[in-house]
Amino acid sequence: MREPQPREKRVYPRYSDNEFGLVQKAAELSHMALGGYVAESSLAAARSDAPTAAVADYRAAVKTLMDANRQLAMVGNNLNQLTRHLNEDGAWPHHDTVQRLLDRVETSIAEVDDAIVHVTTGR
Repeated sequence: MREPQPREKRVYPRYSDNEFGLVQKAAELSHMALGGYVAESSLAAARSDAPTAAVADYRAAVKTLMDANRQLAMVGNNLNQLTRHLNEDGAWPHHDTVQRLLDRVETSIAEVDDAIVHVTTGR
């Protein structure tokens, strides 16, 4: 005999056009599906002792992490430009110096990506 499956509860939030746009943009910035973002942000608030503060903290954390990720992407762009100029001039710094710099950038990007996953998924 099969065990009964737990019933999934469903909620259908309603938003004004402006509110929907805000939620949609926040989901995009979080690299999450809209439904997943709504579920995760509401659960983050529900699990908190101060739900209003949790929503604000969640959004602020995601925004801060996404800004950090954009900054790291700009560093990568600058490294590409530097590489192009170094290739043109032929004057490269010592290999170990370049490798240490690239390792630090890659580590920073990985840490920001891990933090984003932690904040957006709660894991």
